[in-house]
Amino acid sequence: MKSFSSPSLYIQGQDILLNHCDQITRLGHRAVILSSGIAIDVAANALSNKLNKQHFFSEVITISDDFNDYELSCLCQKIHYLNADVVIAVGGGKVIDTAKIIAAQVKCRLVVVPTLASTDAPTSRLSAKYSLQGNFEKYIFFDDSPALVIVDTGIIVNAPVRTLIAGMADALATFVEYRAVHCGRGHNMFGDSQTITAGLLAEQASNTIFQNAELAVAANNAHVVDNYFEDVVEASILMSGLGFESGGEAAAHSIANGLTTFISPAIMHGEKVAFGLLGQLILSKSPAITYKKYLNFQRLLGLPICLKDLGIMNDQNILRQIAREILRPHETIHQMNLSFTEEDIVNMLLQIDSYAKK
Repeated sequence: MKSFSSPSLYIQGQDILLNHCDQITRLGHRAVILSSGIAIDVAANALSNKLNKQHFFSEVITISDDFNDYELSCLCQKIHYLNADVVIAVGGGKVIDTAKIIAAQVKCRLVVVPTLASTDAPTSRLSAKYSLQGNFEKYIFFDDSPALVIVDTGIIVNAPVRTLIAGMADALATFVEYRAVHCGRGHNMFGDSQTITAGLLAEQASNTIFQNAELAVAANNAHVVDNYFEDVVEASILMSGLGFESGGEAAAHSIANGLTTFISPAIMHGEKVAFGLLGQLILSKSPAITYKKYLNFQRLLGLPICLKDLGIMNDQNILRQIAREILRPHETIHQMNLSFTEEDIVNMLLQIDSYAKK
């Protein structure tokens, strides 16, 4: 069986958040807005004020990055007490992942308002779960996709350029992983067969980023929303989000997950995936010209292309530990339907280093 999942509605544009609150109010009667850090001042408070002026109750609740199970339980109780029927996530990947868990537990409609274009998480119906130490543990799957995703490029263009670049790196892996899953006769994130649609979206995401990345970065640096910026944001969030979920993941994300234990939490998800993408190209014995294309592009954008860029020493003991993490039984590297040993993974990591010096 094939399957394809998507949000009920996705809207994108400059300054749309406060001008399209009707898309939120049609979903229910009372909302809690989950947010953290700078996103509270950038978007959450303004959205709450606008909704309340329209006689749609909303309350902003701050959540921390190290949200634990007890805090989760208390927050769910508070949402029940407030009689809310809509949960709105305003922020980056961690806020969005947490909001998905909460919305599922309290059975509320979910609205996602990303303030960064750093990952393709906003459109999906899964969350990545990390330990308190920041190590990847597992994916959590939900019955429903977000009811609404609002991508206000007027907000995102004022985020650090590094976040846009990380999002592009995450999206570039989507098509490479789709092809690997297809060749390995693997499955998508729901355990079903891939759809052609997911592959086309993943391919278009890749093409859009290769064509527009430099100009989108320039627009981000100038805090100007233009067509190049809009297209890259759409590729990173919508095309890649639909592509990875219904297309599946492979080695690039397994390598990113395996690295998490050994590198600084300051390294962004997309930056780890960029390194993982190079690793997957080596493991799949991709042509040298293909590897060089991605290597040069990632070098141009300042993404990690060697172990040193991630703060990892060229130490056999450390590399073997990383290899074991990458090869854990539940990891998506096994979607490639190829047999890899710890030695294969260590050699791959060393090859990435070697190619970066050429």
